[in-house]
Amino acid sequence: MDASTDAGSRSSSDDGRGHSEGSADELFAAVIGAPSLFLMRGHRRNAAQRARRRRSVGSVAGQRAIRLRDFDQGMRGIMREYFGVDGQPPVYGKRTFERRFRVPRSVFMRMYEAIRDRPLWRQSINATGRPQAYALQKLVAAFRVLAYGESYDHAEEYVRLSKSTIEVATKKLIELIVEQ
Repeated sequence: MDASTDAGSRSSSDDGRGHSEGSADELFAAVIGAPSLFLMRGHRRNAAQRARRRRSVGSVAGQRAIRLRDFDQGMRGIMREYFGVDGQPPVYGKRTFERRFRVPRSVFMRMYEAIRDRPLWRQSINATGRPQAYALQKLVAAFRVLAYGESYDHAEEYVRLSKSTIEVATKKLIELIVEQ
């Protein structure tokens, strides 16, 4: 082969190493684009897995509740132990109440009167038509978290409320105290 045919067979964009600029750009795009392609494939795979996974929804009509809670039983326990029911004296007296909640019963009751008609605190009906927690339950749970420094999970067992409800009630109680 002579030099003229050899030079004529090369493309005008040849860089002398046997690669054209077009293929170098394609290689560069492939190297840069590979992580995003990898992420897109992972995102699609995760989206497909999420779609197949059963979604748990709490108070939606026709769906199973996340955890059945007997709010009435929790309320009866609180009333029996700290306030007395059916003419019976409370199980725990004044001194025990003040030691457990770190406030006198009169202060606790003033707090209850201040919060019981606010939106978060009043008892509501969920989407399945069942009544939700009482304001007193939420207040007792919040005071237990603040007085004992106990976790939301531990208070959950006693007052029969979810961890998230106790967390929100505690934060709202703190906001109310700071506000007033």
